[in-house]
Amino acid sequence: MVVPTHDRRALLERKLRALEAERVDFEVIVVADGCSDGTERFLARYEPPYGFSWLTTPGKHAAFARNQGARVARGAVLLFSDDDVIPRPGWVAANLALHKAPMRVGLSREALPDHLSEGWTLKVVRGWWNVVSRSLSVPAALFWEVGGYDASFSSYGGEDPDLALRLKAAGAVFELLPEVLVEHWDEGFLDHLEAKAGSAGAAHVRVWRKHPRREVAFALGVHPLSLALKRALLSTAAKPFWDDAHYRYERAYAAAARRALAEGAGPTR
Repeated sequence: MVVPTHDRRALLERKLRALEAERVDFEVIVVADGCSDGTERFLARYEPPYGFSWLTTPGKHAAFARNQGARVARGAVLLFSDDDVIPRPGWVAANLALHKAPMRVGLSREALPDHLSEGWTLKVVRGWWNVVSRSLSVPAALFWEVGGYDASFSSYGGEDPDLALRLKAAGAVFELLPEVLVEHWDEGFLDHLEAKAGSAGAAHVRVWRKHPRREVAFALGVHPLSLALKRALLSTAAKPFWDDAHYRYERAYAAAARRALAEGAGPTR
């Protein structure tokens, strides 16, 4: 398992201790990416019952950190998971069991902890466009066959759908694991909602440019027709029909996608 982390020592410890409940053989590789909050001191003294190692990277964002962790992983299956994702018992075992069949990519159901659930819900993953590295398992050979993460995606968003599209092109089968659940403890998401939405909107235009097919743009919601529809659906008059968090996120996402498209002609295929 590869876990990138940046200055979230308390959440990382919560995650690692939750993994102590697993009853299968696995290893965890933590990649401390530019940490300055005591994370490395904690990692140096942590002694879990599972295989464990850690390394540092100089703050180059999660895609780069995940690749670095994957390079030292020894298992045939790579399980990527972020530092703010807390698994329920049996999560690792369920992912490993999935990979008894070839060419599988495992995705998990997500929930928010009760204190974060008001005003925001998480989607159930149903296709490549919702693949997220909060919980993603993939055969190591397949991951490297498609080139791993594109580390040039160095801000929030983009690297996950880009990887998913390359896995899909290689013949991967995406499967949602209905029997397992992870909790996403993104404590500051609502505080930074517009910034993250804007970064994702711009990054997904870039994904479309890299994979210039019309269905990619529609799936990611960055095709000009999609954005025109969103402009109407996100008008001030329509605001009462949305909950506040989704309204703020979708407006910021669409605005950033429109700006990114205006900076250069988008694909037409």
